[in-house]
Amino acid sequence: MAAKKNSGPALDVNAVARAAGLAKAVGDFPDDVAIAARSAESARSAAGALDLLNAEPWPPMQVRNTK
Repeated sequence: MAAKKNSGPALDVNAVARAAGLAKAVGDFPDDVAIAARSAESARSAAGALDLLNAEPWPPMQVRNTK
């Protein structure tokens, strides 16, 4: 079994969600908030290490001229 990387102390997902203004979601749907946090962590891990602050894992959006 592969060892799980520990990058520091575990975050309190509910505290982070409340700080982001999602207190009602935490109160009404705590399981969904936890699942969303795991999903976000999985997506972030799949993106790999971003050493550059302005690096993006996808191409930047561009505005189209609709005239």
